[in-house]
Amino acid sequence: MTDESWIDQNKIKSYEFLLERLVGGKMAVYIKKFEILQKETANSIMLSDCVPVIMDLITCDLNVDKALRQSLLRSLVQMVVSSENVVQKLSAAWKTDVLLGNLVRVMREHVMTQYKHYQLYTHNVVIVMKCLAQVMKNNKFKENKFIQTTYLVGKDSCTMLDVLLKPMQYLVSMNKMFNDLGCLLLNTEDTNYLGEIKRYLTQVFNKIQSKLDLVSEIIDQIIKQYEGRCNKTKLADEKWKKIKDKLVHIFEITIVAPCSFTFNLYLNYYFPNEEHLNEYLITLII
Repeated sequence: MTDESWIDQNKIKSYEFLLERLVGGKMAVYIKKFEILQKETANSIMLSDCVPVIMDLITCDLNVDKALRQSLLRSLVQMVVSSENVVQKLSAAWKTDVLLGNLVRVMREHVMTQYKHYQLYTHNVVIVMKCLAQVMKNNKFKENKFIQTTYLVGKDSCTMLDVLLKPMQYLVSMNKMFNDLGCLLLNTEDTNYLGEIKRYLTQVFNKIQSKLDLVSEIIDQIIKQYEGRCNKTKLADEKWKKIKDKLVHIFEITIVAPCSFTFNLYLNYYFPNEEHLNEYLITLII
């Protein structure tokens, strides 16, 4: 993502007087819109950091079918590309209108054309999670590796399971943000666009809810299995007990490890030449 898409914090301060002049419910609308812009910016960085970690996992550590690897890569690459594109559009809109009058319209297009890739990712990652759980069950060394190794994703240090969950957590978070925005005082145009977004997200969650439930069950099994081993070997400690009830942050942070796959390496793995990659990107735009 280029520097042009970043938001100048000094510029934000220069507009504070405008926000202070807004009254009542309108200020809440603009604050919530800006939160959505910030969330999308963070998501773009998060996805870029997740991709090499996930590709390293399914290519080097797990015996994952090639077709699944390719499908997962395509959905991840598209999520990165689309997230960077929408951040650029939102940042450009913010520079021309600090009150983000067009934000809901831009987000409507993004949600209804690109969230299908998050949906596909959710379906694919369930298989990956099952495979990961089986490997951790049969191989204590790898179990410890996945639990005791963390990766820098955005500003967070994440375990492998955290990384796999990030795109799904984004979906849940954005659904809440749109619901919160819908409770505020919007103009007619925003209300109509937001109505389309919420109806589409309802369809998405209807399709993936069973997968999310299954992921939760797999994580619960992994936690119980690891806890059992900790209890047997007297390794359980206060840190582990504190994170038992945190679904988002499943395992304790220990070591930040570099990923063996770089962005170019995994692209070259599946797209051996530039023409192949360009052909795929064209299909995404159409």
